[in-house]
Amino acid sequence: MSRLLRSAGARLGMGVWLLAVWVLLWGRIDAATVIGGLVVVLIAYAVSRLPTVPLVTRVRPVPFAKAALEFVWDLLVSSLVIAWHALRAPGRIQGAIIEVGAQSRSELVLLAVTTSVSLRPGTLLVGLDWQRSLLRIHGMPVRGPEEADAARDGVLRTERRLMRALVTPADDIQPTEEER
Repeated sequence: MSRLLRSAGARLGMGVWLLAVWVLLWGRIDAATVIGGLVVVLIAYAVSRLPTVPLVTRVRPVPFAKAALEFVWDLLVSSLVIAWHALRAPGRIQGAIIEVGAQSRSELVLLAVTTSVSLRPGTLLVGLDWQRSLLRIHGMPVRGPEEADAARDGVLRTERRLMRALVTPADDIQPTEEER
């Protein structure tokens, strides 16, 4: 796929997203709302440099389903861990800022990873260096280097699952035989 075609597709994706938000804000779908939304999207593109939506060239269904199920499992486990610590000793929960060097160069995968991490109880994205693919995560409970390494490994496992599930031009990791 040529770079120009990819760029046009990404811009179209952002335009469709903006139009959808516009229609949702108005709460109705009619010709005036859609035409007004198209005008607003065109004006927004004319007066600003809106970001593009990174393209996904393919979604692998089995790895995607596995990533979704493991995300739900991560939510459950992290909720139970945080609840246990909050009830047992709320004043003694320790946290730490952990740097994680991401492998992906895809903005979409990094966005999915940071969203996944931030939605889990006990973790929060506090910084992201796009150029170096470096994430800074606040994790808790973290009482020592072992727990910091475990939190880092959890983020990297999430990234790897998403890289297998979402094929982007920047990353193309082949799924293993068991994931196909």
